[in-house]
Amino acid sequence: MITVGLYGIQDTTHDTARGRHPTHTHDHGVALMRNGRVLTVVQLERWTGRKHDNRLPVYIDEILDRLLPRDEPARFVSVNSFVGNAFISASGNLRIEPRRDIGISSELVPAEVIWYPDGQRRRPAEGWVLCHEMAHIASLLPFIGHFEDGALAAHIDGGASRSASSFWSLHKGRPVLQEASWDLLKDVVNNFNVNPAVRAILGFAAEEHLAIPGRLMGYAALGTADDELDAWLRHQDWLLGLPDDEASRRVRDQLGTLDPRAQGCQDLCATMQRAFQQEVISALRSRKTSRGTLYLAGGAALNIPTNAALQEHFDQVWVPPASNDSGLALGAAAWVEHLDHGPLPVHDPFLNRFDTPATEPDPTVVPEVARRVLDGDVFGVCNGAAEVGPRALGHRSIVARADDIALRIRVSETIKRREWYRPVAPILCEAAAREVLDEIAVTSPLSRWMLGAWQVRPEWRKALRGVLHTDGSVRAQVVRDDGQNTWMHALLLHLWQGDNIPALINTSFNGLGQPIAQRHDSALALASALGLDGLVLHGSLHR
Repeated sequence: MITVGLYGIQDTTHDTARGRHPTHTHDHGVALMRNGRVLTVVQLERWTGRKHDNRLPVYIDEILDRLLPRDEPARFVSVNSFVGNAFISASGNLRIEPRRDIGISSELVPAEVIWYPDGQRRRPAEGWVLCHEMAHIASLLPFIGHFEDGALAAHIDGGASRSASSFWSLHKGRPVLQEASWDLLKDVVNNFNVNPAVRAILGFAAEEHLAIPGRLMGYAALGTADDELDAWLRHQDWLLGLPDDEASRRVRDQLGTLDPRAQGCQDLCATMQRAFQQEVISALRSRKTSRGTLYLAGGAALNIPTNAALQEHFDQVWVPPASNDSGLALGAAAWVEHLDHGPLPVHDPFLNRFDTPATEPDPTVVPEVARRVLDGDVFGVCNGAAEVGPRALGHRSIVARADDIALRIRVSETIKRREWYRPVAPILCEAAAREVLDEIAVTSPLSRWMLGAWQVRPEWRKALRGVLHTDGSVRAQVVRDDGQNTWMHALLLHLWQGDNIPALINTSFNGLGQPIAQRHDSALALASALGLDGLVLHGSLHR
């Protein structure tokens, strides 16, 4: 029996002429599981090549036809949204409609599944709908196996089904809702995607809201939070809801400029980051359980400074690699499988397995790649299956030396065409991380998936100056010798043991405005278009 998890609630449409920017729903996807194991995840953007793609109703027939065995029973679990509860394919061949109202709980709500795979003959299938909030929480299960009793779980994002934040206690492996709210953290979260002052400073249109959070997080690190600006922003209700021209006028009157290189603009954004961090931590600390473990999901869980600070208040913090909506389909399928089979096997994050080799990449070219990286070359890596979530974790990466600021500028601004204020992250093997970073970086689950930040020891800061933040920290990924990422670990260990190079720049293998690369057959063309010096394609070296 295959469990098909899907998140594909139809979006509203407000701009059919421009049409490529989601309004309310985004990052649609499908996940297939059997006997507790993930067969594949399909982040729709990796299938179609459109960033944040939200057209699963258009593509679901094609995806199921290619990936679902015709002779094996299937069951469906769909994730809802504040926009709607029913999934209906564009063809009408698949309908998943809940039989009753859906509240915020861990309950699977029975659904009627009407499925005509070929448009003519109905195929029987069982089905449910799971609330958006719970699907976020359950997206941790493939990476932790089971929930620890007595821990705290929380989701925080812009909007789920009936809340923007929810808090759960864990009892006998099952999350039990304690509280949910639209308003508790809504303003500080919305500062990261719909604040008109931020758009004015960073130069984004309203419909580009999904591009803003990561940029604001990096930009805010350049400023210093200011109490007077905090008071002004709060008095102005953070400027949320104002027309763009009015918000711009008020900021210009207050700061005298909207220039992103101006200190006042940087301080304003740093003040928003501080407010987010303080209010999220306060909300979570006040609900902390005696167990001291926190499971955190939702798009807001991608805020690295906040995650790093949370480690000071909880014994252990877990955030899934696909904490945003790209993990919803996986969370739904995982919850059904967990209820059936109990604790799940612990998976690596390389779960976008469609159209990719199942074999391990050949490590024999590692010494040559290491030599060329030492000489200053910039390499693309496209090995095996691709990562789930928004971060490259070593299978779809662009790598280069991390001790060279000129290389960082080339990688980030020339090749990737990213904004000047955005930092890049390093990737290290565990042996190097033990000497170079805070001790917690080696033990923290956050370092597995580039979801935390750690201080670099002073004697190693020169060796990481290309990725070092202004406060001496790095948003590092630490690769363990655990069989999950063997090729990248071999490269990093070779550079560390042979050349005393502790880290490489690690940024995603994609072009501007494109999703992370998926298919191997297009990787060479992408590497050429980006102007890379070479490509490792499933362990083989291409110049």
